[in-house]
Order: sequence, then C-alpha cells, then structure tokens
Amino acid sequence: MKKIYLSLLASLFLFSTIFVMHPQKGKAGEVFVPIAGSSILTSKQLGDFVLLSNPEPKLMGVTIYRLAELYLSIGRMEGIRGDIAFAQAIHETGYFTFGGDVKPEQNNYSGIGAVGGGAQGATFSTPEEGVRAQIQHLKAYANKEPLVTEKIDPRFDYVTRGIAPNWQDLNGRWAVPGTNYGQNILSIYEKIKSIQLQIPNVDNSITHPLPIATLYLKYDRPLIAPDGTVAKVLKGKNSYKVYGTIGNNYNLGGNYVVAADSSKMNLFIGRLYIPNNESVLYKPNGQFHRYLRTGETIKVYSYDDQAYYVGGGYYVGKQQKVSFYKGVVSIKANTPLYDRNGAVVKTLVKGQQFRVYNLKGTRLEVGSGYYILFNKNSAIYTNL
Repeated sequence: MKKIYLSLLASLFLFSTIFVMHPQKGKAGEVFVPIAGSSILTSKQLGDFVLLSNPEPKLMGVTIYRLAELYLSIGRMEGIRGDIAFAQAIHETGYFTFGGDVKPEQNNYSGIGAVGGGAQGATFSTPEEGVRAQIQHLKAYANKEPLVTEKIDPRFDYVTRGIAPNWQDLNGRWAVPGTNYGQNILSIYEKIKSIQLQIPNVDNSITHPLPIATLYLKYDRPLIAPDGTVAKVLKGKNSYKVYGTIGNNYNLGGNYVVAADSSKMNLFIGRLYIPNNESVLYKPNGQFHRYLRTGETIKVYSYDDQAYYVGGGYYVGKQQKVSFYKGVVSIKANTPLYDRNGAVVKTLVKGQQFRVYNLKGTRLEVGSGYYILFNKNSAIYTNL
C-alpha cells in the first residue's frame, strides 16, 4: 500500500481538534478516535485537499468532489465517519494516483482484498459501490449495528464485529503489518482539517449564525456549491456577507463558498466611527496623512493592540477616540435589552437602531455591557 505524504503549498492554520463521541486515551496521552460518528468536514474541503497534491486524480466516471460526497452521504447512513474514511482512501490510493496492485477501474479505494503479492483485490461496478463497501467494512470493525445499505462488502462476514471501534484499532487488522496504520489515516485527516483560511480577529473554528465580515469582489467570481459544482457567478464590484471559512474559502452561507484570492477581492470586518475631527489617519511609515472627518466611517480590515488597519497599510491609532463596530441592528418589534448580568433593563421598540460592537453567536453587544439576543422576527442585523 503506497504511502505518499503531502507537503502543502498553502498556509496551514491549525484550529481546535473536534472528535465525535467521547474519545479514549491510550499510551502517552494518545487520543483514540472512534470510527463511528458524524462527519465534520465538507466534500469541498476533502476534494480541494486532494487536488492540492494531485490535480488529476485517477477516477472512473466520478469527480473528486462527487466521490467525497459519496463518502459523507453513505457514512451518514451507516453512522460512520465518512470524512476520515475519505482520508483512509487517500492513504490507500496515494492521493488517488493508485500505482499499486489495485487499479483505478476497480473502484476499490481502500484495498479491500488486496493482500499483497500481486493480488488486486475486489472490483466494484461503480464508485458508489466501492465507497459503500469501504464504509460497510469499517462498520464491521466499529460495532455490531446492522447495515442500513445493501451489503456489497465481500469481506464483511470475515470480520469479528466490533473488534476495532477506533481508527487506531485497525493497526495490524486492515493492513498487515499495519504499524501506525490508523495514526497515518488520522494524520491525513488533520492535514485536511488544518487548511483553514483565517479572517482577522474572528473565531474561525465555527460557521457563525450571523455574518461576521463583508467580502468585496473586484471581479466576477464563481460561487461553489457544497458538492464542488458552480452554483452561479457572483458579479464583481459588489459586496457579499461572509459567515465563516471552509478550508481556503469564504463561506457565504449554507456552505456555498468563494475561493480566497487576495488579488481579486477585499474582506473587511467592521468600521470605525469618527466622533470628532481630531483623529488622525497615519501612513504605513507612521507619518501623518490627514485628519478624519466627524461622522466619517472607515472600513477596518484587521486590528491589534496598537491600531486599526484600514487598507493599504494605513492605520488609525487605538489611543484615539474612535469606535470600532461590526454592524448595525434595527429593531422591528419589542426586544429586551440585557445588562452584563443578564437582567432585562428595558424594552427596545420598533424604529430604534444601534451599533453592534461585538458578536457572540446570536448575542449582539451594543455597548457599555448591554446586549440583545438576535431574533429575526424582531430585529434586522446588517454588517457593513
């Protein structure tokens, strides 16, 4: 079984590792990851990762994104981690280059029946059957639950049911000698997960229920659906709401994404409100550029302890009396206003409008410790 390790040509940003169910711990603090559970990654993430290493995967009658979607959907039906099973297929096929005993036309992505010595292993009529067989074989190892899909795995009944509930338990079982077989699969999975575009000053580990940034497109760009197909073309010179990131893409809602490309777009996370005409805009070299006008609003692309960065290297010092806010909430029906202790201090009424200085899920912080809980029936939130 050919092993190929990817040297990523993209910036890798690690975010918190998420495990489904309650992982056990082994020797030296190793975390055992269950084979059963719900997938976390999307078909777009899985397909993108493969194409970074192998732009032309050897697949028969299926795209890499459609194949990834099969892993997720069949895994969902059988209660198996389809996203990690896809990482197993990457490990077994060498990023779908094959090159070993198993050939692409066999639709056998996990080496089922390929025991070495030239044995090609099982052949499946369609990609769907090949994925289904792999998921079923994993389920045979993982637990004693009955199959939901029609059995296609030719070696299902050879497995002692439930003997290997965790990926690491496959060592010496799925592959022989198979030393660190499960760990190698999980290593690939972690690499897939680690390709994560960062939005400055925003928690990127989740997709947010409300828009957290605004994407301005300089040129037309394709909007990619969760299955990797082009849903439509977004027009340039327009702005779009961003709810988070998926891999190296901006999530515009519902896991429909635009691939990040700084030469073709700008992303800003809020604005500065200028309360007087004494605030200064500085050049990148720290020299005076101009005074900001009272009431002027300035786009903010990132910030640190010292300054707000407003594009082109220009900045406004934090010591100045300016207000950074992320959006505006407009009240359209009676809405409670809470203080920092969670007590209702008053009821906001239709027509009132407030700047939102911070977002925490559906909690909109409107200044001085006060906040409202967003409800689409009683408020409209607009990021700027």
